[in-house]
Amino acid sequence: MRTGPLCDVVILCGGLGTRLRSVVSDRPKPMAMVHDRPFLAFVVEQLVRSGFQRLIFCTGYKGEWITRYFQDTQGYDAIFSDEPEPLGTAGAIKHCRSFLRTSTFLVVNGDSFCAVDISGLLEAHHRADVLITMAVVRSDGRTDGGSVVLDEHGRIARFQEKGVSGFHLNSGIYACSAGLLSHIPDRRPSSLEHDVFPSLPATGLYGFVTPEPLYDIGTPERLEAFRHFSADRLVHWTEERTTC
Repeated sequence: MRTGPLCDVVILCGGLGTRLRSVVSDRPKPMAMVHDRPFLAFVVEQLVRSGFQRLIFCTGYKGEWITRYFQDTQGYDAIFSDEPEPLGTAGAIKHCRSFLRTSTFLVVNGDSFCAVDISGLLEAHHRADVLITMAVVRSDGRTDGGSVVLDEHGRIARFQEKGVSGFHLNSGIYACSAGLLSHIPDRRPSSLEHDVFPSLPATGLYGFVTPEPLYDIGTPERLEAFRHFSADRLVHWTEERTTC
């Protein structure tokens, strides 16, 4: 594992989680329990084991659950950026900009897990010298995620949020350069997928293909399926992919 300073991490965990509300109604979606701990703890463990030391939690709906659980931590600094209103995936990043200290930062979704080689993602991002490098996974026919088409150079030639089957899916994990912030409007809701990606220059968005599967808890069925995987196996995956 690499030691020393690494880039800041922004964890998007402020969504309303309406599709999961029938089974998780008292807390935000990332705090849904899997075995004896919240789903978000798996995401955080992967990051900490990879050597990241500053995690910025972008909270919103029932964000006090997240603050309470993660505020007294060891081994990393937990910073909380609470949204006064739902700001969307891009708006949440812009809202936390005063906390960002590094010119490159990682963005991850708090309601999905993928054991991507994070150091490989960051290295690919620095080589490409672009605004965003998105980790992408094989779609396996899924149409309920962001469909991604890569060109022969690894550039994302087309992106469509949900409803279309493509060879790759957006994992919700991004290496970002600080210049991305200028493409996000101030003080209003905006989405990376719908508003920012289409506005980027042709050379601004690249893909990093990972063979690892993507798990999310967006629906009751997916949450239940995720619970069938043991916590020990998830930790084992994380340890195997710790290469930063």
